[in-house]
Amino acid sequence: MPLFLEQPSYGPRGPDGQGWNRLSLNAHFDTRHQCGLMPTTYAALYESTRGLQSWGPYERCSSGGHCSACPVQRLHLERDGVDWPADSPLLLARVRPLPLSRGLMFADPAAGRSTLHLRTWRGEDVDVEADWRTVRNSPGLRLGRAFWDEEGHAFWLVRSNPAAASAVVRTRRFQSHTRHALYGNDGGRRLALLSCHGGCAHDEDHLRLLAADLAGGRPIGSQDSAVLPERLPAVPGIEFGHVDGRTVLQRDASPGYPSSTTYISWAAPADMTVVTALLAHAVRLTGH
Repeated sequence: MPLFLEQPSYGPRGPDGQGWNRLSLNAHFDTRHQCGLMPTTYAALYESTRGLQSWGPYERCSSGGHCSACPVQRLHLERDGVDWPADSPLLLARVRPLPLSRGLMFADPAAGRSTLHLRTWRGEDVDVEADWRTVRNSPGLRLGRAFWDEEGHAFWLVRSNPAAASAVVRTRRFQSHTRHALYGNDGGRRLALLSCHGGCAHDEDHLRLLAADLAGGRPIGSQDSAVLPERLPAVPGIEFGHVDGRTVLQRDASPGYPSSTTYISWAAPADMTVVTALLAHAVRLTGH
C-alpha cells in the first residue's frame, strides 16, 4: 500500500513538449508530498481503502516520508476510527465543505477540504464526529456508492457485523426458487425466510451479515415508524415493496446475475431494526 505519495517531478517541456510552463502559474502554488492515509475526497477514500493511492486529493505528509515514526501511521495501526453507534449497520455520510477563510485569495487551507456529518438512513443526526481519516481507519466499514442531491454530496457506510461469524444460513434449492433460512446462531430461532425467484444474487457472507444485523438489536434514531422506502439513493437496480404480508426485494438484471424477486417473511414485525438491516443488506449487494 503506497503511504508516502511523492510530489510529481517538474517537467519544463510540459505534456505537449512545447514548454507549457511559459503560461503556467504553478510556481506560485504550493505542492508538497502527501500522505496516502489522509484522503480528502470520496474518490481518494475509495482508493486508499484498496491500496491504490496516487498523488492528488490527499493531505500533506508531515513526517518527511518517515512513515514508521509518523503519528498518522500510529493512529492507522491502532485503528483510531469512527465511534460507530452500537446496533446500527447503516449510516449516511454527508460531505460538508469547510468554510473558506476570510481575506485569503490563494493558498486557503480550507479550500477543497471538508468534514463528514453522519446520519441515519432517514436523515437523523447520530451525534458522532467523523472525518475522512477516521472513516479510513475504521475497521469493518464498507463504502457504499456516492450520490448528489439537494443537500450536496453524500455516500453510504455499512458495517461488517462481527457477529456474522456465528450466524447460520440454511439454503434449499427448488426447481422454481431458492430458499434461505437465517438464524443468529446455531440452535437459535429463525429470524427470516427468503425465497428467491429468478436469479439468486445472495452469497452466504451477505446473508450471514443480514442475520447478524437482525439479531443485533435496535438501531439508533427514532423508533416511531418503520416505513420501508421504495428505493434508496445510489442503490441502483433495487426496489422494495410488500405483497401478501411479505417484504419484496426486486433486483434488476446485472452483468453477473439475471433479474430476481425475493420474498421475505420476518419472524418479528418489520420494525426499524428489520428495515435498517434490509437496507444495509441492499447497500452491500450494490456497493463497491
